[in-house]
Amino acid sequence: MKLYLKSAIVTAAISLLALSGCNNSTKTINTETFTFDDSAKYADVSIKAELPVSSKGVSGAIRKGLIDIMDGQLAFIGSYEGERLFPAYDGNPDQNAAVVDYYRRNAIDMLDSNAASDYEERAKYIQEDEDFTDEQKKEMLEDFPRWEYDFTLEKQYETDRYVVFNSTDYVYLGGAHGGITGQGSPTFDKKDGHRVEKFLKDDSLQQMQTLLAAGLVDYFSDEDGSVNAGNVRDYLFLDDETIPFPVWAPHPTEDGLCFVYQQYEIAAYAMGMPSFTIPYEAVKPYLTQEAADLLGLK
Repeated sequence: MKLYLKSAIVTAAISLLALSGCNNSTKTINTETFTFDDSAKYADVSIKAELPVSSKGVSGAIRKGLIDIMDGQLAFIGSYEGERLFPAYDGNPDQNAAVVDYYRRNAIDMLDSNAASDYEERAKYIQEDEDFTDEQKKEMLEDFPRWEYDFTLEKQYETDRYVVFNSTDYVYLGGAHGGITGQGSPTFDKKDGHRVEKFLKDDSLQQMQTLLAAGLVDYFSDEDGSVNAGNVRDYLFLDDETIPFPVWAPHPTEDGLCFVYQQYEIAAYAMGMPSFTIPYEAVKPYLTQEAADLLGLK
């Protein structure tokens, strides 16, 4: 089965979400990319953020949506209760560099502070544990795992009608292993810049079970040729026989609509991030009118 270490997880996730094919747009959204690598005493943060240059019109609307994604990720790192850890950016909205730097500074400060608290708590228990020698305690404290957050937001596919970005982050907060977070592949309509989030009709889930199962068979068959439509559910963690849609909205590619499940969403961590693409002709009957218009499928 697929067993991913940190570097493999990040590479695989970005590869999955970068199914961009050729860029066939004649009216591209001009963007600029900012990258930061920042380290503090107990934590590391890296940021790669690609934002539209213009803050006006359609580009401005898309830019605002992307900044909202940045805020939704970086201001809530490790916040399991959904509690905001620092305020949203409220400075000059026309300065991309200032926006990204604001989230970089606050993210590293917040992450390092929480990692320091974790270190202090662990150190206390280690020092009080009489089963360890002084030398062992010293080694354990020196090997304290650094916390890490790698934020990625970049354009991955664009046509005359829409643009798709990639929002996948790697987070490690001192546990057994890190994982992928983010918001998947948000798609923006280039007519007005709004984010398209509903691609499939409300009643399409049951009708698409055969297509979803076939996609998962293709994914798992890369590692196990015995997977088929009859036993693919044995590879999944489901409460019933119905395969759910991914939490992340599907996104358009050159070849069809791509579905990506996050780690643990329907399968074990070792299974990676199950993903597959359903050709447009096959998925067309189940698309919302908005999605069909966006994709030019009449």
